Amino acid sequence: MYVAKAVRDASEQRQPRAVDTIVIRYEEPHLNLERATLIHNPTAGDARPSAADLTAILQEAGFQVRYQSTKKDWKKALQEKADVIVAAGGDGTAAKVLKALRGSSKPAALIPIGTANNVARTLAISGDAREIVASWHLGESHAYDVGVVETDGAKLPFVESAGGGLFAELMVNAREQVDKAGSLVGSELDRALSHLRRQVEDVSAAAWKVEVDGIDRSGHYLAVEAMNIRHAGPSVPIAPDAEVGDGQLDVVFIREEDRDAVIDYIDQRLAQHEIRPPAFMTYRGRRVELSVRGTPMRIDDNVVAADGGKWSITVDAGAVKLLGLNGRNRG
Repeated sequence: MYVAKAVRDASEQRQPRAVDTIVIRYEEPHLNLERATLIHNPTAGDARPSAADLTAILQEAGFQVRYQSTKKDWKKALQEKADVIVAAGGDGTAAKVLKALRGSSKPAALIPIGTANNVARTLAISGDAREIVASWHLGESHAYDVGVVETDGAKLPFVESAGGGLFAELMVNAREQVDKAGSLVGSELDRALSHLRRQVEDVSAAAWKVEVDGIDRSGHYLAVEAMNIRHAGPSVPIAPDAEVGDGQLDVVFIREEDRDAVIDYIDQRLAQHEIRPPAFMTYRGRRVELSVRGTPMRIDDNVVAADGGKWSITVDAGAVKLLGLNGRNRG
C-alpha cells in the first residue's frame, strides 16, 4: 500500500490535473525499497510515456518514486535523498541532469523519450521503458565524462559536444524555421534533416585555429565539433567511435570536400534508405584549443557565441555515474 502526494503551485495557470511534484511512499515500515527521483520533461517527444506511466513503471520495478517536472524547481529535488536520479526526456533533460550531478555520488539513469535522443543513442539505450529500468543495477554504475569549455573566465560544462559551424548554424532559430516552414513535411526529425540539408548547402567554411593535445590541426572547415557522444543535430553519427567514459573527446572536422557526402547522406536518410554516414577527419584528445571568427559556437543545445570565440576544452573524466549500460558504450 502506498500514499501519493501531489504538490503544485496553486497560483500558476496550468492545465487541469497538471502536477509538478509527486511523492510516492510506502506505508509498510518493513519495506526497504530503492528511492528514485524522477526528473521528467512532460512535453518531450510526443509526451509519452506520461508522468503516471513512468511512475508506475518505476514502482513496478520496486522503487519509491519522487516525481519532479522539469518545468518547476527540478534542481531542488536533486537535494532529496535518493538511490538513483532518473532523467526522462530528450537530450536537453539528459544534459541538465547529468551536468547537475557532476561530482555527485548519486548515479543517474536515462529513459529517452525525446526526438533525437542523441545521448541515449550513443549509449544504446532504447526500446521499452520497462526493459530499460530492468537493466539498472545500483551497484554497477559506469563512468560518464563531462567536457568543460573555458572562455572569458567562465567554465561551462557539456555532456554532448562543443564546437561551431554547421550544427551551431542549424540551431540558430532552428525550431522557429522548422516549425514555420510550411513546405517541409514528415516527422520533426525529418524536418530537422531537411533544414540541415539547406544549411549544408549554404554554410561557408571558416578559418579555424585548432590544437588537439598540443598538435596543430588548423584549417578551413564547415564545422569543428569536440564530441563526447557519437551523434550531433538530428541524430547524425559524426563521431561513430566516441565513448563517453574514456576521458577523451573525439574532435571532428567537416571539410569543404565533405559537403556533397553530407548532402547525399541526408537525402538517403530522408528517402528511408540504409546508408553509412560519411567518414570525417577525427582526432582524439584530452585538451582542445579552438579559435574562430564569424561563425556561431554551441555547447550542447545552446548557442553561446554568435560570432565565434576562443575556447579551451578539457575533460572531467568520470564526472557522473550512470546506470544501465551493461557492456554497451562504457568507455
